[in-house]
Amino acid sequence: MVIAMVGVRPAAGQGRTGRWPEPGRGRLVARSRSRNRTAGAVRGVSGRDMTERGSQAVNRLLSVLLCWTENEPTLTLTEVAQRTGLTLSTAHRMVKALQRSKFLVQDQATGRYSLGPTIMSLARVVLQRGDQDELVVAAMPHLERMRAGTGETVGLHVAMGQSRVCLAELVSREPIRAATGVGRVFNLPAGASGRVLVAWSAERLQLVLDGGSDRTVRMNKPKLVRSAEAIRKAGYAITVGETIPGASAIAFPLFGPHGEVNACINVTGPGTRWTRQRMMDALPFLVDEVHQIDEQLGFQRA
Repeated sequence: MVIAMVGVRPAAGQGRTGRWPEPGRGRLVARSRSRNRTAGAVRGVSGRDMTERGSQAVNRLLSVLLCWTENEPTLTLTEVAQRTGLTLSTAHRMVKALQRSKFLVQDQATGRYSLGPTIMSLARVVLQRGDQDELVVAAMPHLERMRAGTGETVGLHVAMGQSRVCLAELVSREPIRAATGVGRVFNLPAGASGRVLVAWSAERLQLVLDGGSDRTVRMNKPKLVRSAEAIRKAGYAITVGETIPGASAIAFPLFGPHGEVNACINVTGPGTRWTRQRMMDALPFLVDEVHQIDEQLGFQRA
C-alpha cells in the first residue's frame, strides 16, 4: 500500500499542495538538506574550537568543585550557580555529572550537596604517597618531642607545585591553641612554612615572583627576595597572623639526601603565648630535633 501510494502522481491542478503529496521525495529532500546543514556546521568547527569547548567544560566542572570550602561544606544548587556564574540548568547538569562519579553527594533530606567519597580517595593518594609515608615515619617521634617541649601545635608541611599541604600535625593539648588541619592547602609563600619552602627553592621563588598563586606578591618582589635571603641566613622563618589570625609560627626546612628542601616543620600557637621570645628560648632544642630528622632522611651536614 505504501509503495503504491508513493508512486501516485497528483491529479492535474493539485500540484504539491494537492491531496496526494510526494511523501517519499519530500522526506528525502528534507533529509538531504538536513545533512547538508549538519555537514556545513561540522566543517565550520575547527579542531581548535572543539578543544576550546572541551576545555571550557572541564573548567566549568572544576569551578563547581571549588565552590565547597571549610566554612561552607554543603551547598544548594542555587548557591553553586551563583558562585560559578553558571545558569541554573548548566549548574544542574554539572552537579549531576559529578554526582554520578561520586565527586559529590546529595543529602536527600535537605537537598544540599557536599563533596563525596571520590574526593577522599584522591586525597588519600596525595597524602599516602610512598615517599611521604617515609617522611612521616621519620618525623613523627620528633614532632611528639617538639610538641611536648613547647606545648604548641607542631606540623609537617610539604611543597606541591605553587602550594603547600599539611601532611601531619600534632595539635597542642592546651585549651586555647592554633591548628592548621591535616590536608589543608595554602598558597606559597603564605605563612612561616610557605616562606621556608620558597626561600630554599629557586624554582618556587621564581614562580612566586612571576605571580604564582598569590597575585599580591607581584607588588613586593624586592621585599620577598630580601626575605628569602634573610630566612636562609637565619635557618628559619617567623610569621604572625599570616594564615591563622592571632597565631604566630616558626618554621624550619627539612633537607633531603641531596640538600633539596621539599618539606618543613612548623610550630604554631596563639600569638599571646607563643611569642618571639618563647620561640628564641626554644630555638636550640627545636633546631636539634629538626637536624635529627635531616640525618634520618640522608642529609649530611659539612
